[in-house]
Amino acid sequence: MNGQALNSSVLKKKPWGCSLQREAQICVVGRVFRPNKSKVLALNKTLREYFKLVKWYLGYSSTSKKFLHEKCYEDAKRLFNLNTALIQTARDKAVEILKGFEENRKESSVLELKRISIRFDERCYSFSKTDNALTPYWLTLSLNREKRISLPIVFGERQRQRIEEA
Repeated sequence: MNGQALNSSVLKKKPWGCSLQREAQICVVGRVFRPNKSKVLALNKTLREYFKLVKWYLGYSSTSKKFLHEKCYEDAKRLFNLNTALIQTARDKAVEILKGFEENRKESSVLELKRISIRFDERCYSFSKTDNALTPYWLTLSLNREKRISLPIVFGERQRQRIEEA
């Protein structure tokens, strides 16, 4: 089972003979099972670095992903100890935050970022099932250029069934 295993695709035939592919995504919530202290510290360090990077991108006051990529990407790789996928998702998140702020801005309001969640995409995580009886499901995250961590994940019975069906 890999990172895409939670997505299921279904092919439907139309009366005129064409096939359309539809992708249905489900979100299954689990929790990390007894992470050790070093993994928690690594996650927190990555979260702080990601937060700083999003704020850094916001400092450019641009809603153009292309502009930020062309002008800032190489500097971001040099300045921030994150893998390149997280650098790109931080850029995208900064653009979304700024666009949302501009659309909903009230007079004399100032953008103040207080907290953030990391957006891991398929380039920086993998999900696998092992033969380990205690915790068969594992999530491996690539945090920066040197660090990968694997975390045991536990699910409720209903969530586990959904995963098995995917």
